Amino acid sequence: MTMGDMQPFHGKPMPGAPNKLWRAGTIIFLLSWLLLMVGGRSRLLRDPGTLWHVVVGQRILSDRQLPYVDSFSFTFGGQPWIAQWWLGEWFLALLHSLSGLDSLLLATATGLACLFTWIAHRLIRHGIHPLIAGLIIALAGLASSYHFHPRPHVVTIALLAWTFARLCDFEAGRIAVSKLFWLVPLFVLWTNVHGGMVGGVATLGLAALGWAVRRPAASSTGIFWMLGGLVLACALTALVNPYGIALPRVWFSLLRSPVLPVLIEEHAPLLSGSGAWAVLLFGAVYVVALLGVPARELRVTWLIPLVWLLLAWTRIRHGPLFAVTAALALADLLPHVRWLSWLAEHGSVTCRIQPAGQAAAGARMAWKPALIPAGIVLTAVLLQTAGVRVPVVGRGWARLDATHWPTDLLPELRDYARDHPEGTPVFNDMLFGGFLIYYTPTLRVFIDDRCELYGDEFLLRYAQAAFVDPAQVDAWQRQYSFDIALVRPGTGFDRYLSTASGWTLVRRTDAAVLYRRNTKPDFSR
Repeated sequence: MTMGDMQPFHGKPMPGAPNKLWRAGTIIFLLSWLLLMVGGRSRLLRDPGTLWHVVVGQRILSDRQLPYVDSFSFTFGGQPWIAQWWLGEWFLALLHSLSGLDSLLLATATGLACLFTWIAHRLIRHGIHPLIAGLIIALAGLASSYHFHPRPHVVTIALLAWTFARLCDFEAGRIAVSKLFWLVPLFVLWTNVHGGMVGGVATLGLAALGWAVRRPAASSTGIFWMLGGLVLACALTALVNPYGIALPRVWFSLLRSPVLPVLIEEHAPLLSGSGAWAVLLFGAVYVVALLGVPARELRVTWLIPLVWLLLAWTRIRHGPLFAVTAALALADLLPHVRWLSWLAEHGSVTCRIQPAGQAAAGARMAWKPALIPAGIVLTAVLLQTAGVRVPVVGRGWARLDATHWPTDLLPELRDYARDHPEGTPVFNDMLFGGFLIYYTPTLRVFIDDRCELYGDEFLLRYAQAAFVDPAQVDAWQRQYSFDIALVRPGTGFDRYLSTASGWTLVRRTDAAVLYRRNTKPDFSR
């Protein structure tokens, strides 16, 4: 029995079925959206970059120009710095102007729910049973969830998914090579939103190289010249930005940095992060499925998720990129898996693959199934902008976790900022840099997670002080004349400052500890 001989699990499409209000995609969207809005109420706002990205975007909107020097820190204030994610930051600031953190949460949850619903739709359209599609989406979501934050990187997850889907469509013969050239304007947008476009170019290049190696006898030379030109054109979009060559230079300096894996969790190896188990689980599922495909039927695009899995092993931030490419590849791959065919032959309804033509007819995009999700999201937008406080969909739902952020110390920090001149320095743990930039904009931070600004040498000195020699904080105090320190509890800085002469505990909370010097520094220095 072949795949084509299997009976479709849906049966013949019913007249008007595409216009039903409730379909599998509707349910997947609503479940994903609710899970992100409820479960991500605080967890989606745990990245310090979200907060300072918003402030940078606000500066761009108010000043009507892009920054070229740092204005947030006292250690590198006035030094050259570019907003490498300027377009994404501009958009985040626009969203924030509607209803603050609530609109950031709503936009992120809605965008991610749309992304995973679209992937599920592709799976179902290719004949995969909705239950199997839902399971794949659940695994992909788990393998990505630790990196769901309102910041430009989430756009890279979506744009890589779209790029990879087009490559899969081309290799399967569903679109012509000319359709791939729509990726060029997409990459121009991507360049100005996030540096992850480098991964998009690499994915495109790997696919083109693989197709050249496995070149079918019937393919024309012209197609490969076009593919080469496409890769080059997409790569050159890295220069289509307001900062010119300086922008890709920053990207590659970060990629080469040996310090980031030590200080920044998302740059650390996979096994050092809490989301490792989900990535490995989905990786195992994908490898098992791939091994079930006869070698002669393998496609180049089906191997690319393995590259992203390997990259995720070295840097955990690549886990979501593996997850979305693997989920998309499974849509084309599963109908070729031998053990899935065996299960279908032995009576498993969920393992049956519907013939492509019938599946596509039964899973056409339609507007009616989008009415309920659109109505719920629009209602949330209206309630938030009107300031109505309603759980989940209203104003005030999004909140920062007081066990992760020093929100309980905001009264002391704001009083201090009000009593001191603009530009007063504050020593802070790296995690709290974005928090201070967002909530106390008149103060200047010691460090934040803009690693390209601080450079490897300074970051190494900070790491040495944080993990080995916290007494270095006193040398920095004499150099920069700060008189308060905001650090995480239980760290080397906390243990040192708690017993060091000249420092007094102001207040200790679950998320942070605030210390102050006994003598007032001279701010005229």
